[in-house]
Amino acid sequence: MPVLDRRAALGALALAVPAALVACSSTVEPALRPVAAGVRLATDWARRAAGTGAVTGDEGVPFRVVAHDAPPPVVRNGALEAGLPDAHAATYVLADAGADVVRIGATFAFGPGSEAGSLCLAAFTGIPLEGPVPRSRCHFVITPRRWLYGVIDAGSLTVLRQGLHDGGLRQDGTSYAAEAVVTGSTASLSLPDGSTATVDDPRIAALGGRFACWEFYKDAAGAADVRLVRSWAG
Repeated sequence: MPVLDRRAALGALALAVPAALVACSSTVEPALRPVAAGVRLATDWARRAAGTGAVTGDEGVPFRVVAHDAPPPVVRNGALEAGLPDAHAATYVLADAGADVVRIGATFAFGPGSEAGSLCLAAFTGIPLEGPVPRSRCHFVITPRRWLYGVIDAGSLTVLRQGLHDGGLRQDGTSYAAEAVVTGSTASLSLPDGSTATVDDPRIAALGGRFACWEFYKDAAGAADVRLVRSWAG
């Protein structure tokens, strides 16, 4: 995972955000979107017993967990939690979709803390942190305040589009849903504030990526924790 590229992208967007927009707060809880038909991988973590880990999905496909300076994730209080330390760390929960991922989504919640904590929905050509940096047609980062969509090629993350959540996301355990659907060179995004966005780039079609990934990430101390309630991909 090209950490410095992600940090730079978040920092650049922060400079472009008007102060008045940052000060807004949301008072409307978005309706949660159902998991669409046709997905190949789907797990409802809220139905898992407390203390269980990420071993197999509800459809029986094994998970591959790669943790960087973090313990294995476990289910607590109806969601998968990574238990990342209060420092730079990451945990990748991956599953082989059997073919290039064309959609990936999650229902999730943020706890208190800065937007140095994020969830990433990704489609990788290999396993992160094991060998060369894998390529990715989808690298969809969500923080409590903003989102970024990019691709990874030749070991580098390129952000193609980014924006702010309308009013920001609550950090009190409120659940939100987000999804990316890839059609050719276009990624259609369902954002957690209820809005949508599209991203067009030929690399989205060319890069591929059969490993669906739900990544828990912290860039620094004080970052928000993420709880994964449901995960799906197709």
